[in-house]
Amino acid sequence: MKTLKVFEHQNISVDQVLTFYYGKQPKREKLESKYIDALWKLYDEKKRPFFKLTRNGVCFTEYVGVVKTLNLTIEILPKADNRKIDFEDMQAVKNEENKWQSILIDMLKVCHLIETPSISDAHLKTRSNSILDLYIERFINEVNFLIRQGLIKRYRKVEKNSNALKGKLLIGKHIQRNLVHKERFYIAQTQYDKNHVLHKIISKAICILPGLCNSQSLISECYALKLNFPEVDDIKITENLFERTSFDRKSAPYQIAIQIAKMLLLNYRPELSTGTNNSIAILFNMNQLWEEYIYRVLYKAKPKTVLAIYNQKSTRFWEAMGTKRNLKPDIVIETKDSGNIVLDTKWKNINNDVSKISMDDLRQMYAYHHFYEAKKCFFAFSGKYRTS
Repeated sequence: MKTLKVFEHQNISVDQVLTFYYGKQPKREKLESKYIDALWKLYDEKKRPFFKLTRNGVCFTEYVGVVKTLNLTIEILPKADNRKIDFEDMQAVKNEENKWQSILIDMLKVCHLIETPSISDAHLKTRSNSILDLYIERFINEVNFLIRQGLIKRYRKVEKNSNALKGKLLIGKHIQRNLVHKERFYIAQTQYDKNHVLHKIISKAICILPGLCNSQSLISECYALKLNFPEVDDIKITENLFERTSFDRKSAPYQIAIQIAKMLLLNYRPELSTGTNNSIAILFNMNQLWEEYIYRVLYKAKPKTVLAIYNQKSTRFWEAMGTKRNLKPDIVIETKDSGNIVLDTKWKNINNDVSKISMDDLRQMYAYHHFYEAKKCFFAFSGKYRTS
């Protein structure tokens, strides 16, 4: 297992010399064509637009997170500044990677997209430093907690052939299946056990964990978890399955484990032909992540003079001949005395150069200013704020 850390909008190509990490040890080597081929197989412009195809390589877009294919984990990190990196200087590259990885993890924590209270600088130094491993570690901890607390049981309906008539006899299926075997009964009965949908989802996620980990200690924990978790029936994973899954008072502690399992399973792509090119991609649009981050930071620091803070508040702006147009500012703040404040978030650093603000953005803010009767409108750039 090895890890490659890249930045958003960075190009990588075959035979390019890059810094790979084997555990915590960096090593400069050429990028093999098999990894580019594996990434190309993942390409889907509509469903998975986290990179664009280039000649003998790929160019990453505004999506950040982690992609794993073959034995390579690629971490795509944000980078808002224009500071150039000397890729020959391994220490400078490592420092820059650690800086932006910490920023990304902090943003994911604030937005509740990664629930890992154990994350700290010391913790990251002792681990494989992979964002994917952080998700897996939290999942393992949650499942171990459920096992210690005692796995819940649920009622489920079972149809089967039985040698004893215990339950409801299904006449039609009994005649169809037991015409020759007179000693059997095809029955429907209710069982109260641990073989229910929550455990089936968790078990499915446990099965794929060893192939995703970069840390040997986590791989060992995955196998130990597999031994301690009860055997359940296999289940087909679909997005609709998670939408139908509900929680009650007894199953409420399962929510975090199921959320992480959903993220892992829905983004997992097994290679059915060979079984060796299993891949997973957990990615976030950096523009949307920055908007959510600003909203949550403002909401947490909300003073008493602020009445409400809205995220993506949609309002009808224009309608004619069946055509409708809505205004949807990123953030609207309603205050008691200062009037409304509108924020438009932009994940980019203009470096104090206001000429980089486009006319379309200014027109948009002008419309917000009048339509929402805003006293102030702001651009929220990456780490910098500009008043319009």
